[in-house]
Amino acid sequence: MVYSRKLHGVQAGLTACLAMMLFSQAYAFEAYITNERSGDLVSIDYDGKAVHVQPICNRPRGMVKGLESNQLLIACSDDNKVIRLNIQTQVVEQTFDNMRGAMTLAIHRASHRLFITNEGEAQATVLDLRTGEVLAELPTGLEPDGIAVTADGTRIFVASENAGLVHVFDAATYTQTATIITHLRPRRVALLGDRLWVSSEMGSRVEIFSTDTYAKTDEVIFAPKGFRSEQMTPVDILFDHTGTLAFVALGSANHVAFVNIETLEIEKYILVGRRAWGLGLSPDNQSLIVLNGLSDDFTIIDIESRRPRVTRQAGLIPHAIEVFE
Repeated sequence: MVYSRKLHGVQAGLTACLAMMLFSQAYAFEAYITNERSGDLVSIDYDGKAVHVQPICNRPRGMVKGLESNQLLIACSDDNKVIRLNIQTQVVEQTFDNMRGAMTLAIHRASHRLFITNEGEAQATVLDLRTGEVLAELPTGLEPDGIAVTADGTRIFVASENAGLVHVFDAATYTQTATIITHLRPRRVALLGDRLWVSSEMGSRVEIFSTDTYAKTDEVIFAPKGFRSEQMTPVDILFDHTGTLAFVALGSANHVAFVNIETLEIEKYILVGRRAWGLGLSPDNQSLIVLNGLSDDFTIIDIESRRPRVTRQAGLIPHAIEVFE
């Protein structure tokens, strides 16, 4: 009987260990965060613990995964360049110069093109990642920020903060084909099917436009209790992997909003750090990482329970995040 109880205990222990291993594998990820003021790149794990800190350039901002699974493309705004980093070796493998005021990046992998907003130049740049050739410079209004390209690679959308416009370009001829008039200070753009979501930093809302007619079809206005409308400064927009939830970082309101994509109902406001800015999503759709630009930290939210599970220090002024399995 003693032997039986011991065997049972060993089996139970092995089962628990196996369950923990499976749990950790299911939730394992590594995220990379650019920090504008400290000029470094921080990688963190599922628990938010820093895995590696690397000085990278002056004022690193926008970031996107490269053509290969081990590549990270980073906009170095004050160095007027974009770099390609190998995340396995931590080596900068390539530099694309003369990208003045590079800010936000988008990529179309099928055509090997990188799209870059040049904040101080009132333009966006189209770059061939295979050759390093600049394919086009797209004129925009002042302070272009958010940029997105359709899945088929045929159209480019660029938000111009000061102009209150989203510019639409043909991605074959690089000519402007339309302009979309938005609310005050459009910051980020995100495509979901035939809808374009645009955050209005000074308008306390996200506006939604048809990508067929460019007409405004809806909007979501944010108003968490205890905050004035002028404190609603939404910036980043991110959709979950199921296409049912949208996440919006509300800037100076220090919250992130969970929005039902079908009904556009705001399901939850979650308090995070100061000036919620950038957003990242874990591959398993379970963790939302929120960058808090003025408190120099980030908050990891459990999406199922809709509760923050950890807040940890980043670098100085965290700006953008990319998440890898």
